[in-house]
Amino acid sequence: MVMEDDWDTRKPGSPPEIKIEGIPPILGTILRSVAIIFVILFIFSVMFGSILVSVGAGEVGVKFNQFGGVESDELGEGLHIVMPWVSVTKYSVRSEVYTMSAQPSEGERVGDDQITALTSEGLMLGMDMTVRYRLISADASDVHQTLGMGYAEKIIRPTIKSVIREVVSKHTAMEVYGEERQLVASEMVTILEDALVDDGIIVEEVLLRNVKLPDRVATAIEEKLQADQDAQRMVFVKQKEQLEAERKVIEATGIADATIIAATGEAEALRIINQEIAKNPDLINYKYIQMLQGQEIQTMVVPTDQGLILDAS
Repeated sequence: MVMEDDWDTRKPGSPPEIKIEGIPPILGTILRSVAIIFVILFIFSVMFGSILVSVGAGEVGVKFNQFGGVESDELGEGLHIVMPWVSVTKYSVRSEVYTMSAQPSEGERVGDDQITALTSEGLMLGMDMTVRYRLISADASDVHQTLGMGYAEKIIRPTIKSVIREVVSKHTAMEVYGEERQLVASEMVTILEDALVDDGIIVEEVLLRNVKLPDRVATAIEEKLQADQDAQRMVFVKQKEQLEAERKVIEATGIADATIIAATGEAEALRIINQEIAKNPDLINYKYIQMLQGQEIQTMVVPTDQGLILDAS
């Protein structure tokens, strides 16, 4: 009987079957399948890109499937495995700023990019504006699909200009320029947030800076502010003088009261002395002699009606 080897039983044209001793046939089949899958993934990686994607801190990844378009589930921070036919675009979800300024190098655009708007009284104002905003993570896919990476220029910039002009038109130049500027900025935040939240953008703050008034209005306001400062200074001087006058009145009243008290005391003392002298006329001579004690006096003279001369020695 002739023994058939593997070469005899293998069908013509079929690849040789590799047998690994010690490994069950089913496990070998699984290993071969895994190897084939990795080879296919490697080929796709070379053709379409890497299957490992790292999303950094403060970012979100938007997936685009070559066969199905933008996918709705975003990738969070960290390392992810994606299919080779899926590309990932990263968006920042941190706080960002969009600035429009008259300074050539300060804003998003080179040159004078200051916003101009008419006030309620028809005056043209120039304003530097900075808006702080951030992208909503869950809406990043929609933003990528409808607006793309340049969403700030496409939606934020025109919305800022529209809202700023709308708000300024309701206020006077003095309100925008003066102490109520922060209230005007808060109103801008509210309207901007309502306008942009449906586009996946949250407005956090509006900074209204460097408000430029027409020259004649600026001069009038400066004069008014100077007049207000002068008036306040005069009020201060008047209050200071009034306080000084009140101090002097109080001081004079105190001195007068002290003088009256002293005079009253002296008068009372004299009254008591007179009463005692009236009771005892010799008391005055006694007081006189008592006053002279300790002095170098040889002879003391007392009133002649006493009929007495005392030798002090």
